[in-house]
Parts: sequence; structure tokens; C-alpha cells
Amino acid sequence: MRQITISQELAHLIKASIPAAAEAAFNVEPGPVNPSKFLALAKWHQVRPLALDYAQENLLELPENALQTLRQFSLGQAVTNMAFVGISARLYNQLIENGVRAFPMKGALWAWMLYEKPASREFGDIDYFIGKEDVAKSLDILLENGFAPDDYRQYLLHEKSVAADYLDTDYQLPLSPVKEHTLQSLEIQWNCTYPRYCYNFTWNELANGCEEFDMKGNVVLVPKVENQLIMMVIHHGGVEQWDKLKYAADFVRLLKKYAGSLDWNYIRQVSIKKGFNRLLSESLGVADMLTGENYSKYISESQAYPSDGFVKEIMAYWENERPSLKTKTWRILLYNLKYRDRWTDKLSIVAAHLNYFAHWRLLWYKLVWYRRGPSGEIDRNRTADAMSGREDI
Repeated sequence: MRQITISQELAHLIKASIPAAAEAAFNVEPGPVNPSKFLALAKWHQVRPLALDYAQENLLELPENALQTLRQFSLGQAVTNMAFVGISARLYNQLIENGVRAFPMKGALWAWMLYEKPASREFGDIDYFIGKEDVAKSLDILLENGFAPDDYRQYLLHEKSVAADYLDTDYQLPLSPVKEHTLQSLEIQWNCTYPRYCYNFTWNELANGCEEFDMKGNVVLVPKVENQLIMMVIHHGGVEQWDKLKYAADFVRLLKKYAGSLDWNYIRQVSIKKGFNRLLSESLGVADMLTGENYSKYISESQAYPSDGFVKEIMAYWENERPSLKTKTWRILLYNLKYRDRWTDKLSIVAAHLNYFAHWRLLWYKLVWYRRGPSGEIDRNRTADAMSGREDI
């Protein structure tokens, strides 16, 4: 693979984010660091605490006002992290005590599980994976703690038959505090992503072999690390398309810490069965490229990964950021049609998208909401989004 030339700013942020980043991975443009671009990219990649540590340790020539911007954010992230870990454990314990199958996931967990300093990882909410049949009970418990879905989703969940369709076609439910609260966003999930992308893991699949993990003195049960890696590849790769350094920073840290002890035969079997073995191979190839290690050996990958196209797409986002879209549905669809394993997998994804329109009762309720919602005004753009399933990303 031909080397890619990147800016000074991105080169420094890669070194800040990736432990022992490989020096020879890229050609770097000569010249001084542009502080404005450095700050903008650090914000886009959500690696500002890591960028601050790196800048201070390596005496990076940034003006004091740029360093102060990073310090202020990093201090706030540290305070938030400490507050969130206590809230996360308290809510988790209440869910478990009331018979809800749940485990904490993503940002808050990975900050404590993978980073030497948990405050180094940016995140802004708390996520729980909930057994699908326990979602209604979990909402009652979380409401008692001051968190509720927005009016639109409460409307969809009010009718039992429509609620069942919502759970069958969606995978997450964002909650907000009903009054002033330290935590501004909480999310529950019952699948790894939308069922129409055909990853589809049940609670039993993910929770099989759960392990105890200590989050600052709070013991929680979480999926075994093999399943954590699988969830990371699906979310960071299959959904977010590795478009930020934060995602690569998580992945590399998990590999550095656990790769030698993982059941790679299990990981590979699951990725083949679910149709994302190529995505796993490409992702491990990117980790190899960034670190100079050979993680691809664990799945006995004989082809040369990552492919040129895969790397070029990622580096374009890393260098230039990525346009913000109202909905990412089509972006995710096209990506999965490109990188999933077999034609049968791709046809299943297309069929699942078409099958969405068979949920006529759910679509009717969405249509009614968007055409005659609380304002009483018709919004034709949002109506079209609702009918196509695009409005909830």
C-alpha cells in the first residue's frame, strides 16, 4: 500500500491518540503546526484530553490560549467522568435489583476499561444494553430516577402494538432528564444497531460469559472482552466507519491490552456467521498500520489488509472532518453494502430495509405525528423521513 501524506496537525493527533503509533505509517507534510487546525481536528476527533497530554509531554509549540482551551475542556471531562461513573453504577444496580437484564456499554465503560486515565476518553452520555423484553420495565425505573424519552418516542411506545414494532425495527432509545441533572443524556439499547443492517445480536449472545469489572469500586457485570471487541467493530466500524480517531484509540487499546488472551476462533466464527469478517479484517489491518504490530495474525488473515480504498476513506475523514448530515441512514447502508462479506449478506440488508415498510402500523403513527404533531403544522420533509425510517438517527 502506497503511503499517504498527512498534515502535521493530524500526525501529532495520531501520536496523541494511538499508544506507540508507528512512525513510518504516513508521510508528513513539513512545516509548523497550525494551532487553529490542531484544535479543530482535536475537537472533531474527540481526543482533546489526549491532545493536551501529548502537547504538554512533547512540548508542542502551541500558543497559551490554545493550551488553555484544551485544559478547560479536559478538566470538565475529568469532572464529568467522575460524576458519571457513580451515576452509571447506581442506575445499573437499580436495574439489576428490579430484574432488568442490563450492562453498561460504550463510552463510560471503555473509559475505565481501556484507558490508563479514564478522563482521557471523551464521552457525553451513559449507555446501557437492555434485554429487549425488559425495555418497558427499564423505562419505568429510569423514569423514577428522572429520565424519560422525548414526546415523539413516548407517543410511539404508548400503543402496545406500535411499541412492539418500534422495538423490532429500532435498536436504541435516548432519554433526557425531566428536570435539571448532571447527566444530560442517557441511552438504552437492545441491539447493536438497526436490525435492517443485519448484525442482530440477542441478549443471550452478548451476555454469554459475562465477567465482573470494577468501575472505581463499583462492580458490574459486562460482556466478555471478545464480545466487547465484536460490539466495537460493529459500532465504530460498521456504523461510524472509523471516521474519528477516538474510535481507533479505543480499538488499539483493547487490542494492546487483551489481544494475546482472546478467543480469536470464537471472534472469527461470529464475524463470519454475521457477515462482517471483511470489516473485522480491514479494522485489524488499520490497527496494524497505526501501531506497526500484527494483530491480523490472530485471525490467520492471508490477504493484505487494510485495502487502499478502506484506508483512503478513513484518512479523508481524519484529515478533513466529515459533513454533518441530518440522517446517516443512507451513508451506513451504502457502507455496509460495500464492506459486508457475501452477496447473501448484502441482499439480506436490502431485503430488511424493504421489509421496514411492512410495519404499516408504525409508519402510520409516525406519519400522524409528523403531519399533525404538537405544533399542528405539516412538515413534509420530516414526514418523508419518518416513512423511510430515516428520522431516528
